[in-house]
Amino acid sequence: MKLNKIERLKLVQSPWEYYKKLETLQKIGEIDRFYLKNFGIYNMKLRADKFMLRLRFPAGRVTSHQLEAIWQEIVQKEVELLITSRAQIEIHNLTLYEAITMHKNLEQHGVTSFQTLTDNIRNIVTDPLDGKGKGSILEVYNIIQDMQKIFLYKKEFLGMLPRKCNVAISGMQYNIVSFFGNDIFFGLAKRGGEFGFRLYLGGRHSDLARDTGIFIPPKDTVRMFYAIILAYKKYGLRSSRTKARLYHLIEAIGLEGFKERIKEFYPKNFIYGGELLISKREIDDCIELNDGSFATRYRTNFGRLSKDIFYKIVQLSKQYEIRFGADQNLYIFGAKNINLPQPIEYKNVIVCAGEHYCAYSLLNTKEQVKDLPLLLLKQNNIRLHYSGCLKGCARHILADIGLVGIRTNLFGQVERGVRVYVGGEYTYGKAPARLIFWAVPLRKISFLLEVIVRDFIKSGFNDFEEYAKKLREYSSEQVAFYYLQLMEKAKGDITILPTAQQLKKKEQDLFR
Repeated sequence: MKLNKIERLKLVQSPWEYYKKLETLQKIGEIDRFYLKNFGIYNMKLRADKFMLRLRFPAGRVTSHQLEAIWQEIVQKEVELLITSRAQIEIHNLTLYEAITMHKNLEQHGVTSFQTLTDNIRNIVTDPLDGKGKGSILEVYNIIQDMQKIFLYKKEFLGMLPRKCNVAISGMQYNIVSFFGNDIFFGLAKRGGEFGFRLYLGGRHSDLARDTGIFIPPKDTVRMFYAIILAYKKYGLRSSRTKARLYHLIEAIGLEGFKERIKEFYPKNFIYGGELLISKREIDDCIELNDGSFATRYRTNFGRLSKDIFYKIVQLSKQYEIRFGADQNLYIFGAKNINLPQPIEYKNVIVCAGEHYCAYSLLNTKEQVKDLPLLLLKQNNIRLHYSGCLKGCARHILADIGLVGIRTNLFGQVERGVRVYVGGEYTYGKAPARLIFWAVPLRKISFLLEVIVRDFIKSGFNDFEEYAKKLREYSSEQVAFYYLQLMEKAKGDITILPTAQQLKKKEQDLFR
């Protein structure tokens, strides 16, 4: 197999061997940027003096001691903090020296940034209410810890996968977010009288993980995880960086073909069957737990935490257990009410880092999301995910409405806009949100969202996923044409074009 340039680089020097250079590194080039990502240190040539450190927290669990250690590292620095959609913390605006020093110091306090970027198994996520929330059947934190022991700090795995591998496992009936966009997802299931997990493989930013039909008892879950990783590491495609995810291997050899590869490393016969037990339930910010106590969900500023708020969280952690959620929010256990200001009134919104923090993003998503009808979305329990580029870090397909940043000149001069995805059936992993509009300028997106939400209200459905099933009776073009007609009516113009073939012209006229 012809290897891409990164794979050839790994053969010359592995990330494990490179790590010794960190002590003497003073300036970096493009090759260094790849290697540094294996240790959670991120930098781009476009912003050569700005570095980010990404910290790993398996299952989103963090101790008071760890939070205090992070605070001591940042207290004298002008940094910005983000909680990611994989329940991690990113520390932005560091120098190279600060990033390396902070990485080393935090390791001494049990906080690692190893393998949080590039060709690694990323932070393993679960529901933040794992083991405590109503609907918690199997607590999975110990399973996640055992999974992590397989690859973390291991020479053979450090940066040596074909591409990144996102992993989720949940023993909850009700999840804060959908996990079907992961490369590997173990979803709560029941077979006969036994609880365990049903295995889904090959999710990514634009595709849902596929149901393998395999049921895994809890005691075999770590062994199955190990077998999958070994099969992917051995057989994964390494010729093109854009076609190296587990999804692409499954596309190339088929799901049954990949299951045969897993059998090389799994010592037992596969067990088939089992019913997926995931259901949908909305939760409030004050959450009653299994034992009758409460937890509080603190909604961050779309993932951003000010230093003042972070310090207050550190102080709260001395009294309460804190967890990070894959919804970019904080969960404070044992607290029914907390004295922390809520920065923005919203719910079920996930937003990528945006151009202020990421050079790939085409939009300042964390600011521009505030221009959307957030209260209307919240009142109707509509899930919105907003990505600044086609990498889709906010998982736009796992939402009722997904937005992806673009540049467009379809309506005159070049301007910022979004692609609009509608109607994901994400709770059960049935269908991704569909691309309905290829390009909508930012100046029109709030109006379009109001039209979509008000049509949902008028439809009589209580849940947007049920509304989405109705939409799927029609093609994406028909749905787009329908929404454009509603936009015309909302403007007082009831002219209806006679054919769907004129959709493109209608888009250009309305969005110009």
